[in-house]
Amino acid sequence: MKIGLDYDETYTRDPLLWNWFVAQAMERGHEVYCVTARRENDLDDVMFTLGRVLPPGHVIACNHQSKRKVTSERGIKIDVWIDDMPEMIGEMPLLRGL
Repeated sequence: MKIGLDYDETYTRDPLLWNWFVAQAMERGHEVYCVTARRENDLDDVMFTLGRVLPPGHVIACNHQSKRKVTSERGIKIDVWIDDMPEMIGEMPLLRGL
């Protein structure tokens, strides 16, 4: 199973819980990705925290685009999304100009 975990206001609400969850999921053979709406040049704190727990290449910056669209373009089909704002997963008409 491929799991997409949001960073801001999801992972950041309880990093210890999510670090444990990610470790357990990977131990059981699942793939976990941090899928964030952030831009590529705004990942320092992501890489310093959750990025240290995930394998290389498993932090995806979506640059305020649809998370599903960006992951699909990279050939990654997320099976389970964990996100405090699920509307960010699909089309985001309010953020298209950002």
